[in-house]
Amino acid sequence: MFKPKNISLEIILNDFNGIMHGNPEESIGCKLKGKLVLKNQNVISPKHLIFVFIGKSSVSCGPLMTSSNPEYRETQTIYRKQCIFHNSRSSNRKIPPGTYEYEFDFDIPGYLPSSFKGARGKIEYSCNAILVLPIFQSNILVKKMVNIKRCLINEAIPLSNQSNFSEGILDDRIQFQISTPIMVCHEGGLVSAKLNLKPLNSETFIESLEYGLKEQIHYHTTESYAKTFIASVKEDKFPLGKKTMHLDQLFHDPSDHISIDFRLCPWVNCDLDSQLINVKHKLSLTIKVNVSSESINNDDDIWSDSHQDDSSTNIRRFSSPVGSPPTNHRRSLRTLSLLPPSNSSRTFSISNYLNSRSTRNTKNEPKPNTKLLNIEIPIIITTKSDIPRQQAPSYSSVDEPPAYIYASMIPPPPDYCADTYDFDI
Repeated sequence: MFKPKNISLEIILNDFNGIMHGNPEESIGCKLKGKLVLKNQNVISPKHLIFVFIGKSSVSCGPLMTSSNPEYRETQTIYRKQCIFHNSRSSNRKIPPGTYEYEFDFDIPGYLPSSFKGARGKIEYSCNAILVLPIFQSNILVKKMVNIKRCLINEAIPLSNQSNFSEGILDDRIQFQISTPIMVCHEGGLVSAKLNLKPLNSETFIESLEYGLKEQIHYHTTESYAKTFIASVKEDKFPLGKKTMHLDQLFHDPSDHISIDFRLCPWVNCDLDSQLINVKHKLSLTIKVNVSSESINNDDDIWSDSHQDDSSTNIRRFSSPVGSPPTNHRRSLRTLSLLPPSNSSRTFSISNYLNSRSTRNTKNEPKPNTKLLNIEIPIIITTKSDIPRQQAPSYSSVDEPPAYIYASMIPPPPDYCADTYDFDI
């Protein structure tokens, strides 16, 4: 077998963005258009020239080295479209020297899942061109990967007007109200939530709030493929990490809400629902609450005279009632999960509390019981639409100072953080 020289094969796509609009059951899909370019300097006698668009989904649910355990793996061909441009049985067996273009144009169905690549599975789409040559010559194979994305945004309703309101009581101690977006774009979309927290008794105060975007990925094999059992692996991760907010009366008015704002980036996967892989997202909030014992109340006067710390301010901070948002944002009442405290976590919190105040009298030290209360609100992560929008001109093409006609089109200035730089004068 030897590789033929002076033969090239190329796949060229015509402005393919791969974006499908709407849900899988109602989407019309997208169109794939392009051409194959064959260049040869000598006469060739190929058997076939074939173009194939193929989509595959595969998962590996077993341990990390699963080559000897095929029951943990599954691969499916979810779509295949083939075009034959040259067949030696029905056309001329020889192709003279020159440059030849073979155009293809077909529709991709809207039910196909989006492209995905994770630690234990992937969904890939590719364009393949194969030039089958006679015996003793290596075939020429060209492969071009394409991405399929799904946009669930309704252009008639801005994302800023789509919000979800939830309220409830955690462990009979904390009353909460939260407003979150229903859908966010993973290309720099803003997750903006408004949270109100109010303790229901004087012995409970909130120490900190930890929040982050939780990504839940479920890999599983299907019943038709499994020989003995159905393998399944669930992964929960925070692709953007978590952030802790220490609540302080000096920076927060009890009558105001707590603002949670962060932006997404492309390494956050979009929501996905397929036979082998499912991806969902939630806004995860963990509220750290300290509950004082009854013995502390008897020593309140002694403690308040000699020690002024953040625990007392946190108790006073939530004395005002929580304001209710407009009724048009009240969508649903979420069922919340509570993580009960364990003995180990209680010992850890007490030791940290005592170590930080080692100079105080241990007999008068309050011993709060630390509890972690969780709130999880579903959020849909989708991709942006391919509808082109007017781009703002560069500064070089705008008058300085700008005329009124261009004032709204000037790109925004960059954000400067004064705490980032230190200048020595």
